[in-house]
Amino acid sequence: MIDDWNSFHIQYRVRLETTLSVIAAVVLAATVTCATPAPAAPAGTRSPGTIQVFDARPLRSLDLSDTNQTAQLWDTMHTLAALQGLANREAPRLYVLYCAGFGVETDQFWLDWFRGEDGWLKNAEVAPLSSVEEVVRSFMKCFKGLVVYDPAVPATACVASTAAGCEDLLPVRYSRTTNSMFNLLTGKLGLPVRLWLLNPDGTPKFTGKGMIPDLKEPSSGSAKNDAYLWAIRHYVDSGKCDPRYAAYYIDSYWMKRARGSQSDLHTLPNHDYFISRRAFFFDLATWGDEAPLDDPDQKPGLDRQTFLQMMAALNRKASNSMIKVGGFTPWAFKYTDHPGAGGKHGGVETEWEFARLISQYNGYMEADAIGVGTIANASFYTHYPLRERYPQPNPKPSFAEWRKAGHLTVEGMVASRLYVGYYVGDYDSPSWLYKAVAAFFADPQRGRIPLGWAFDPNLADRAPQALVYAYRHATTNDYFIAGDSGAGYLNPRALTVRPDSKLSPALKLWTEHCARYFKQWDMSITGFMLDGSAGASTEEEFSAYQRFSPDGCGNHFDLAPRVIAGVPTIREWDMPDSAQATAAYLAQQSAAATNAPRFLWARTILKSPAWHVEVSKFLREKHPQAPVAVVDPYTFFGLIREHVAKAPK
Repeated sequence: MIDDWNSFHIQYRVRLETTLSVIAAVVLAATVTCATPAPAAPAGTRSPGTIQVFDARPLRSLDLSDTNQTAQLWDTMHTLAALQGLANREAPRLYVLYCAGFGVETDQFWLDWFRGEDGWLKNAEVAPLSSVEEVVRSFMKCFKGLVVYDPAVPATACVASTAAGCEDLLPVRYSRTTNSMFNLLTGKLGLPVRLWLLNPDGTPKFTGKGMIPDLKEPSSGSAKNDAYLWAIRHYVDSGKCDPRYAAYYIDSYWMKRARGSQSDLHTLPNHDYFISRRAFFFDLATWGDEAPLDDPDQKPGLDRQTFLQMMAALNRKASNSMIKVGGFTPWAFKYTDHPGAGGKHGGVETEWEFARLISQYNGYMEADAIGVGTIANASFYTHYPLRERYPQPNPKPSFAEWRKAGHLTVEGMVASRLYVGYYVGDYDSPSWLYKAVAAFFADPQRGRIPLGWAFDPNLADRAPQALVYAYRHATTNDYFIAGDSGAGYLNPRALTVRPDSKLSPALKLWTEHCARYFKQWDMSITGFMLDGSAGASTEEEFSAYQRFSPDGCGNHFDLAPRVIAGVPTIREWDMPDSAQATAAYLAQQSAAATNAPRFLWARTILKSPAWHVEVSKFLREKHPQAPVAVVDPYTFFGLIREHVAKAPK
């Protein structure tokens, strides 16, 4: 079991590629006037009068072994996602039916809920559009022209998304192919090119030689890195982008690796929210000891240098804010030792290095990891009207209830048995959250055993309706806690120990950030303080967490139940994939709970309520003598507190 966490992310996400179905469809809009808005339009807008729908599901059937069809998919989704982000900045006008997961057409599910039970869009008119051309014509007033990027320098696709948000432009890949998006936009529609990221004759602007274009700086020796250095100067240093937002999504190199892939692993729909927020987009390796697959001739570690320059530049402009970093290492395609990805480092250690570095610059991750990593409509959902506070649906159990359940003896001691609390994850990504809630909260087995749904509350920025739906439909056995590592995924220890950034500690900033989200969603437990490779959290970090997560924290390294700085804590432990194997493991662990209580904070990943019920069924049938009690998260950590307080010193 000790290596379960070290192997999960890659193994599980590889399985997801072959087991999850995905729908491709998009919802876009009719003629509207798009003003130039503030970067972060507040949530809570009233119901829109009209929303526009464009059905792009035929894109799902494109053959990714055909380079022309792959290009059609990439180019169409990139332009549409940017257009949606620009159109939805101030109000929800464009809706995208694109994603499906766990057997549910996710975006259709939420649209139906808005127009039905929830009522937000009950009175809105839904107007369909029939073609991409009609979509673009309908939203002409939302953008000022085009930014054209270079197919020979894939990094310019990310630069184009940055430019799209900062300069109100539609990104399009240069292509003279008949029926290309470039020819549609520049030819038939006659849209002006406002920014060329290559020369107008199709030759590269960024060559990795001489001087970086438009800058008085020598080339880095890499066209990829020159493009990002150019973008840092033009958009971060200049103040054009909002430094509180960054977006780590694969660039157009994906087109070279799309064969045999899912039709949504480009994660282009995710761009819409970040374009609406004027975010900085990037796709860079973070290791210093190798050159990445997509730029093998660069000096080893050059990507990392540029990445650190970018994070430092963002931090200088947003020194009093945490930085939301959407996206995830494109582990299946580059930067890792996954087959064909060209790296020598494992997927999890690469994830951890990324997390360790962004944490040192006050960045936290919203980990849209491939498999179920694509989310559409976030720029639309962010306008969903939220209340100031959502109370926890169920009250914290009392001492009297613990005694009645047999968890406390008449002497007030914790009874000898194995106490299991379920950390139901991993919801540190809005893409995972909005798909899982739509599917798992329809499970008829939900409510039969207590579950701690580990929903990072910051996900309300991009998928607020998923949290609202979960709270509204909670049973008496549904409890809501934060996942890793609170209101966002970072390494808590890297907020204080910062060898790479050399910045001052930011625990206070992080505490204030988390406290706001925890208060709104009435959370007081953090399921997993994910320390990764940054080092174990100490009393200093636990003292900060005590302010917003006083009822408990799962940790990364400490197997013994403890109370640190007033916070009950124990290590999370990953469960086997099968329900039967999990039941056997719990029974095995319970054998040591004959003379003293034992505690297991059991982490499950994308498991349904029915799966958890099945574990209990196997326990009853195959291990009837095992002293196992499955309890809610408040009881679990509360009993740890009682046990530690009364244990012999």
